[in-house]
Amino acid sequence: MQSVDRSPAGEQEAGQIQAALSQWYAAHPSIRRLWAIEDAAALIVLVALEPTADGDDTLPIWLGRQQTWANHLKSLANRDVQFNLTVSGAFEAPHVNADAVVITELNWRETWLSS
Repeated sequence: MQSVDRSPAGEQEAGQIQAALSQWYAAHPSIRRLWAIEDAAALIVLVALEPTADGDDTLPIWLGRQQTWANHLKSLANRDVQFNLTVSGAFEAPHVNADAVVITELNWRETWLSS
């Protein structure tokens, strides 16, 4: 079992995590948007998925890949990861501590969104 760093990321480490998340996002076209923040407990990654071709359902993709993706993100960041699906039009994080730090927001697949 790999040991996981639970200390908050410093500026340099946050940049490395941001770069790793950007590469991961680019390699996964079914991820429409990604938002990553870090609080004292974990790296929280929220994703919005591209709906299936036959409808608006994202759950089959999520259920099929969630655990693999979470494990991959955990190994990339060397952090505990809380990996969550968001289905609303905007990212909301009601359970995130006020002192959490935004690591990255990626949404270039949706050019109509303002970054």
